[in-house]
Amino acid sequence: MVCPRCGATIKASMKKCAKCGLPLSYQDKVGSDDRLPLKTLILRCLIVFAAFLVTLVIVVAIEEPLRIRAENKRITEEYVNQEVEVVTLENGYKAHAFTFFGKDGDCIYIEELGESFMFVGGLARVEVPDYIWFDEDPTDTENSTITFSPIYVSSTGKKTRIPVFSIQVDVPEAPVTIFQPASQYTTVITSQTGLSMNVVYGSQVIINGEDVSSKVDRSGNLELTVNIAPIGDNNLSIIVRTPNHREARRDLVFYREEMEINLEVASSVQFISRLNYMTINGVAEPGASISVDSDYERGSLNVDEATGKFSFRAKFSAYGKNLVIFRASKEGKKDSTISFYVDYLPAKAEYTRNAWQMDYAQLTRYYEQWHGRVFLCMGRIMANYQDGGVTYSIMNVGNDADVKLVALINESNAGQFLVGQDYALYADVEGRLFYNATYIPLLTARYTRD
Repeated sequence: MVCPRCGATIKASMKKCAKCGLPLSYQDKVGSDDRLPLKTLILRCLIVFAAFLVTLVIVVAIEEPLRIRAENKRITEEYVNQEVEVVTLENGYKAHAFTFFGKDGDCIYIEELGESFMFVGGLARVEVPDYIWFDEDPTDTENSTITFSPIYVSSTGKKTRIPVFSIQVDVPEAPVTIFQPASQYTTVITSQTGLSMNVVYGSQVIINGEDVSSKVDRSGNLELTVNIAPIGDNNLSIIVRTPNHREARRDLVFYREEMEINLEVASSVQFISRLNYMTINGVAEPGASISVDSDYERGSLNVDEATGKFSFRAKFSAYGKNLVIFRASKEGKKDSTISFYVDYLPAKAEYTRNAWQMDYAQLTRYYEQWHGRVFLCMGRIMANYQDGGVTYSIMNVGNDADVKLVALINESNAGQFLVGQDYALYADVEGRLFYNATYIPLLTARYTRD
């Protein structure tokens, strides 16, 4: 044994160091020779190991949720920025469309729909019809707030719940599309006209109080013939009821001039002609006389006094719209008159057969005398503009050094004229147009040159 202070050798029987005089207690004397029991050492090791495990668990319990939260936040910020828009589906249903952003191969799962949607090109698009959120008869409901709980699912199967979002959905109106007539207010000259529309198959359709649902085909199409009386406005009320939708109502007005003498055009009469003449058929009140106020072929008028049926051959002197007018007369009654336009356009071969090359100088002088004359207009579109509901395209039929402008009304099959593009068009003279403080020739383009 050695002295802890000076390192001198000390015997076990000594009470203090002989060299430095350091007193020695009993514990000091025996401490260096005695060793701890094995049980004590094992117990201490177990205590230290247990403390390590507890510390590890605490660290994991705190750090892992923080790591997961940070990862989820990263995914949310990087991939989840959904866009919401109101759309109309191909079948006519109103819907909401959601666009999510993410990695190709991952998907988005929406609990409320019970469906997953794969990301393709970085996008996942979800279209949800509005009607699915409502009862079959939502009469007492105006709208509903729908909450969505999306989950981002990686290609490895890892799921990340992303923020919920809500939208307000109005009860959709029963889908109905009316093809004919084209407008809500229509003027007709016949006793019957067509009604064409489309609804969802299975809908109830009521027209002026009559249920016509049985006439709707499996594609949802409904076509009917409607009687039109010569009383002015003929009102037509259409009601459509579709499950899970609110009732749709459409009100149409067919105007047929009030007449003391019944007079109408046959439904077979067309309003477009390839020929410069057309046979017009109709029927008037028996005993009435028929006279034609527009251009027609003399001697072609035939009237059956017993039945009131009549016919005559109308003549068309100009390309485009030609007015046809005729009347019925009977003693003691006010004349009944019908007028309408027939759009005359011959086939391309005939229309272009005698077309003139552009003579700009003469055209600017003789546009009135040359009304209807066909010219080949070749040049670049310089501008498009609208005036009075008509679109005019300004073409330079000259060149950059010698600008020669004409105005064109586009009734060709070329589609919309594009500024800066070159075209070759057959067009007939309409008159002139005031453009940029000067008058320029005005023509209607009907055909493109092959």
